[in-house]
Amino acid sequence: MPHNGPFHSMDFLPLGIMVLDRNFEILFWNACLESWSGLGRGVAVGRDARELFPQLNRPIVTDRLLDLFEGAPPAVFSYHLHNHIIPAPLPGGALRLQHSVAYGVRGPGGTVDHVVLSLQDVTEIHNRLQENLRIKASLERENRLRKRIETKLSKLASFDMLTGLANRRHFLNLLIKEIRRAKRYGHPLCLVGIDVDHFKDVNDAWGHLAGDELLKAFAHVCQDEVRDVDSVGRLGGEEFGIILPETGVDEAMQVAERIRHRVKSIAILKEGGVISVTASLGVTCLSENQTIEDVLHAADQALYLAKSRGRDRVVQAPGM
Repeated sequence: MPHNGPFHSMDFLPLGIMVLDRNFEILFWNACLESWSGLGRGVAVGRDARELFPQLNRPIVTDRLLDLFEGAPPAVFSYHLHNHIIPAPLPGGALRLQHSVAYGVRGPGGTVDHVVLSLQDVTEIHNRLQENLRIKASLERENRLRKRIETKLSKLASFDMLTGLANRRHFLNLLIKEIRRAKRYGHPLCLVGIDVDHFKDVNDAWGHLAGDELLKAFAHVCQDEVRDVDSVGRLGGEEFGIILPETGVDEAMQVAERIRHRVKSIAILKEGGVISVTASLGVTCLSENQTIEDVLHAADQALYLAKSRGRDRVVQAPGM
């Protein structure tokens, strides 16, 4: 078909345009395809497109193009599935990624005489999409890392590094929440204060590393003797506390006694001997008008009495 034929208006579109007849003869080959493929229209026009471009000879493509001559709606050839229908190298040597649409053109008699195959270069769009996906994946990785760091920092801010128990600040916040809940619903709540007896002697005799090992064993005993709803905290040095929600004084005393007996079974084997300790425990339960300061003071009083009476015992706070 001459350059100024009925399709000449599509010659300089920024799309590759090829026009075929029913026999797949190329009737029009625009300037964009000349540039992309390196094939002049003098070489392409009049040739069987299937011979020039084997991708067009695949049944999945050929059948859809033939259907267009029978009035079928436009056919879309996505670059994901039908890439390089017309191989078109980029300056760097890679082939362009092309999104193709084919549609029938009806003649004067109303029948489809020609099929137009238009090709859009989507290489840049694809590359930008891939870059966006890479950026998104990188941001997601950074976000996951940030969350892990935040979780770790939150844990460091709330838990004792040696024992893994709640630290003093976190423990007191938990106690405030449990006091409010107990008062709101009228439920019982008890607090147990605990001291490891003569812990300074252990540090002096065996060293701080041995003392740390003992505190970790002690923390494990406390955790092992309470429920999931209970909270154990290290309040400082060898001082610990346990919050017992939904627990009356008798039950709290039983928990404290179990812990006291378990602590006596701790045995840290060292060269030259065995480290063993006892514990003093004070138990108090929340009354209606008590504040957190009142509850802590009552537990301290009970703990002081336990130590003053010879240690290795559980004492209930006065006035309960």
